[in-house]
Amino acid sequence: MDMQTDTAQTAPRPAIALRNVCFSYPGAPAPEEGTACVGNCAEALAGVTLTIAPGEHVCVLGANGSGKSTLIQLINGLLTPTEGTVEVLGQPVTNAHDAAAVRRRCAMVFQRPEDQMVTSIVADDVAFGPENLGVPAAEIADRVDRALAAVRMSAYAQADPTDLSGGQRQRVAIAGALAMEPEILLLDEPGAFLDDAGKQDVRRIIEDLRGQGITIVHVTHDMEDALAADRVVVLDRGLIARNGTPAEVFAEGGTLRHLGLELPFAAALAEELGRRSPVFAGLPHTADTEELARAVAERMHASPRQNAAPEQPGASPRNSAPATAGSPAAGSNATDAAAVRLSHVSFSYAADRPTRRRRGLIRRRDAAQAELPLALSDVSFAVPTGSLTALIGRTGAGKSTTVELVCALKYPLTGSVAVGGIDTADRARRRLLRAQIGYASQFPARQLFAETVFDDVAFGPRNLGLTEDEVRARVHDALALVGLEPAPALLARSPFTLSGGQQRSVALAGVLALKTPVLVLDEPMAGLDPRGQARMRVLIERLRAHGTTLLMVTHNMDDVAELADRVVVLEGGRVVANGTPREVFSSGAAPGTPAALALSRTLAAHGVRLPEYPLTGTDLARALIEEMDRGTSR
Repeated sequence: MDMQTDTAQTAPRPAIALRNVCFSYPGAPAPEEGTACVGNCAEALAGVTLTIAPGEHVCVLGANGSGKSTLIQLINGLLTPTEGTVEVLGQPVTNAHDAAAVRRRCAMVFQRPEDQMVTSIVADDVAFGPENLGVPAAEIADRVDRALAAVRMSAYAQADPTDLSGGQRQRVAIAGALAMEPEILLLDEPGAFLDDAGKQDVRRIIEDLRGQGITIVHVTHDMEDALAADRVVVLDRGLIARNGTPAEVFAEGGTLRHLGLELPFAAALAEELGRRSPVFAGLPHTADTEELARAVAERMHASPRQNAAPEQPGASPRNSAPATAGSPAAGSNATDAAAVRLSHVSFSYAADRPTRRRRGLIRRRDAAQAELPLALSDVSFAVPTGSLTALIGRTGAGKSTTVELVCALKYPLTGSVAVGGIDTADRARRRLLRAQIGYASQFPARQLFAETVFDDVAFGPRNLGLTEDEVRARVHDALALVGLEPAPALLARSPFTLSGGQQRSVALAGVLALKTPVLVLDEPMAGLDPRGQARMRVLIERLRAHGTTLLMVTHNMDDVAELADRVVVLEGGRVVANGTPREVFSSGAAPGTPAALALSRTLAAHGVRLPEYPLTGTDLARALIEEMDRGTSR
């Protein structure tokens, strides 16, 4: 026996092996060479060959429509390839019987958690997988307890999943996968709707599972997720464009941007500093903020500069007294010009019954209602006309409940909500209210219902009584605004065959086509690739410039720092801070920190104190260069 044959026999069998795999969705055009899938064709794979070793953690990156979700659905047997072969744990996946065998050892967390919710009690939902595997009842109970504890959802074991926030539902979905104790875990953007703490929990869970030898395939748009992986695979139009370690892949900044991706914050800042100032040329191309801070500090200290006046971390010389929920400054935005106003609003899911919906104001809370568990308690704030107000808070803080109250999808237990001066509980003015406000849900699939993209976006304008020519113009304009080319192939396509990011864009287009003066955006960036997120930011700025009032729910503190005029922070269903971004981030009440502010504080620890801590990467680069120039000019 020769050495080559002996090595082949002793080499460990891959956990996952795809060989020349192609896939196209039935009835959808295949990707054309040299053209992007987004808006023109279905997600597809076009000859993918990939092996993943047992216990390996692989992150899959790529633009929306590049084939990421298709890839992991093929691995899990939810789809079968039109060409090529897929093997999972040595088992070919070619039919329903093969897929069922694979799924006993391979668990998946979907991009939309409601896709895998099957019961009305959280603990039962987590137990569903082990029950179907025939696990003994006593062991199922232990698995459920461990899984819920791992995702910090033990307190919600008996809750109804439909009463949970999007982020909480995603945690339950992850718990359901963990309870199956899989050999392979497939994750399709599990952190898309989670706050910073929740994302860290997911990363910790992944690290723990990798330590147990579980193979992990993680689809994500978050570069921080990819940094922790053993290997990064980048898909582009159904093909593998890059395949290597995180360091190897992220070293190619220009290539990544061409593929619709972005560099981690530290690497992008180092690149921008080097491009804008020769003093910073050659900074380490690193994703490690501590390493970059040390390198920047060395350059700064080496120049003949005077130290800037020291300040306390997080303080701002212009805003030394940050606004809080109870301070006068916190209520300073509650003017007569408010487009949206919440006054002493409380809400309980236990009391949310159809019998409470009646003409006029909701009846006052009685003694029995006072004992109900409250999702919101005495919430008051206003959204100034023409502004962008960010509504932030940890997962389950009450953000989505608040915006559903603003959009009259729910009604207050106590207090009042007014939009354009119209009380949302006044049924007599409901039609007028609907014309005032548009709502883009954090789960866009819930807003999609028509057979084609065109009919979905056209639904609202048609209800306004517009002519078909006017409807068509609004459909085309709205799709173009969200970055989708209104080509005939897209307009005739079912919205349910689109990727998660594309569905979000179509759902938003349907709202924009109504041209309402107030727009509520619930996690508008979730599920979008970096290029899509950039387009969304441009769209938001354009809407604000045209006078649209925006209320935006987000977990992304960088977006808050860059886009918001006002910030309202919820915690446990109460307003705990209300002010400008700088005021709120200086107060420490926000559930996270913008990357630029965090790096500024790290720089301060290395002796680089800027006159004011910047909140965005662009401002941080400018501040560092200006401070260096001031020093070298002396």
